[in-house]
Amino acid sequence: MADARLTGPDPGVAPGPQRLAPGVWLSSGRTAVVEGPEVLAVIDPGDEPVGSAGRPLGALAETLALEQQVGKPVAFLICTHGHEDHIANLGLFREAFPRAAVVAHPAGPCAPDRPVKRECALPGLGEVHLIPVFGHSPWGDDLALHVPRAGTLFSGDLVQPKGDTWEQAFYPSPYPYFVDGGSYCASLERLLQLEFTLLITGHREVRRGAAARGWVALTLEALRRVEGAVRAWPDGERDAAAPRIWQALADARGIPQAAQAARLDSREGPSAFERFDRPGIDYYWQRLRKASC
Repeated sequence: MADARLTGPDPGVAPGPQRLAPGVWLSSGRTAVVEGPEVLAVIDPGDEPVGSAGRPLGALAETLALEQQVGKPVAFLICTHGHEDHIANLGLFREAFPRAAVVAHPAGPCAPDRPVKRECALPGLGEVHLIPVFGHSPWGDDLALHVPRAGTLFSGDLVQPKGDTWEQAFYPSPYPYFVDGGSYCASLERLLQLEFTLLITGHREVRRGAAARGWVALTLEALRRVEGAVRAWPDGERDAAAPRIWQALADARGIPQAAQAARLDSREGPSAFERFDRPGIDYYWQRLRKASC
């Protein structure tokens, strides 16, 4: 039986289209919609079942209904990054909204109509800022969206604190996947410069007030703890050190031993640790060892 502490946080909102702030909606899936003065923008078509343009379900049906409700067209389909769970339905949304432009970073797999390489706004959306950030996606195509008028930050998958406090993780890993900790930390520091009281992550997690900023700060702390643990580790063989560094961090976050063992299990192929956790330790190991040469 799965440990209830490690199943992820309560998203804090009920299913169905929810208005979380003025001009900000979250669908029954992970798709969100932002309303500007003239148009609507969809954020992440997602991978939940949505039927087809002719027989829509879920997020697609809810977005079509919202378009009619507010009397404004969907003009943009914004992809926070190119992972399949965020863009699998992109073709269906394009079919349903044929005049909408796909907006994404060109480094990813989305083939955007409007590529975003630097911070910008989109016509008709008003004060909505698209911010290229780096850290989660291996393509380097992460985007965050800041809606100052609604005090809202859409972080995509960049914000992953793995718990509400450092000592209490809700996920069987103490830190998010990353391959470039320097760029990741700089992106999180950029987000902390923004004014927001509502955080919406790429997996329908919602935090408000101090907790919203706390999630960004704790994600940053998690990366810095990885760096600190690698820095403090005595010189030795990296292959032997990496799992021990990870286990020390997992212990510090209160992750149960059984969950740690499952994460390290490689009997059926590369372990989850090797695929998702070790790259971050390797990044800091190489960076710190090079710096000391």
